[in-house]
Amino acid sequence: MSFGVERQVQSLLSQPLMKSIREAGARERSKARRDLDPYSYVSCWTEDEVMDNQECKALVLILATKGCSWALRSGCSMCGYTNESSSSATDESLWQQYLSGMKNFAAQRVLKIYTSGSFLDTFEISLDLRKRILQDAFDNFDMIVVETRHEYINRKNLEDILPYREKLVLAVGVESSNDLVVHYSVNKPSLFTHFISASSLAHSMGFRVKSYMMFKPPFMSESDAIRDAVNTIRDLSQYSDVISINPTNIQRDTVVELLWKSGAFRPPWLWSLVEVIRSSNISGPRLMSKPTGAGTVRGAHNCGRCDERVLKAISSYSVRQSLDVFEDIDCSCRKTWERELMISRFGNYFTESNYRIRE
Repeated sequence: MSFGVERQVQSLLSQPLMKSIREAGARERSKARRDLDPYSYVSCWTEDEVMDNQECKALVLILATKGCSWALRSGCSMCGYTNESSSSATDESLWQQYLSGMKNFAAQRVLKIYTSGSFLDTFEISLDLRKRILQDAFDNFDMIVVETRHEYINRKNLEDILPYREKLVLAVGVESSNDLVVHYSVNKPSLFTHFISASSLAHSMGFRVKSYMMFKPPFMSESDAIRDAVNTIRDLSQYSDVISINPTNIQRDTVVELLWKSGAFRPPWLWSLVEVIRSSNISGPRLMSKPTGAGTVRGAHNCGRCDERVLKAISSYSVRQSLDVFEDIDCSCRKTWERELMISRFGNYFTESNYRIRE
């Protein structure tokens, strides 16, 4: 891993250079953006899930909407989902996508409906289509998970879907409770106080909230990433029913991929993810992680020899919520990880004194 990012972080925090990075990311996305068939969903599969503290199956459906409103203006540093949209998508084409996806229904208890951005954004899903989909899903599943940015969690939108709150979970990408991390590393116009307000409103109206946190965004060392993740989990625990740790993976045509190709970014170690879980002493919300691309060079990984065993333990923890699953896993690469953590603590500019919001 290159440590050049840490040495240059003071200049990276400057607005002109950040603007250049964002423009480079926008160019990469625009060059590779695909315009998908408006009548074909992006992907659909079945995966393991937990509901009422029991393992079950979930049907995951990704719809090709017109795309995330923020991504079309600028976009988050790690997100390549702009490649999974259709500029000509309509209510009717999206409904046909949904019906096609439901052909894979085989008594799964949970439905996860994902788009390129926000299910509650009328630019992607109209009010009529939103209720049409939720009504059908409500009749067939015990739990429905939809993703949305927190700014769309307002009273008007929640009143529109109030009849489905008993089964509905609102999944929100918070990324970090540190506003500077979100602004500079993620390039997301979001404040943690805004998430708190949205989550509080949702809970007051009877909805459940699942929070996504981003583990090791760009421009951050391994040790800083662990500390930021533990702090964020602590802060999220008061406002979330479920917290999902999402290690950064290398998605195509993104700022993160540009950094990775230049040797300035490495996805987090799986040992770091285990350390975050072990260090997060929270009660109430379920803490889980399903790392995308894990065990590959583009996802969270160790040396390759132990990845499968470590991932199995992380998966088991996500269900059982017991740290015992980590007791018997070890590998010689753990010492390499420990040395990297030690090195990253020296000459480290992302410190509590200059990279944390003042209380």
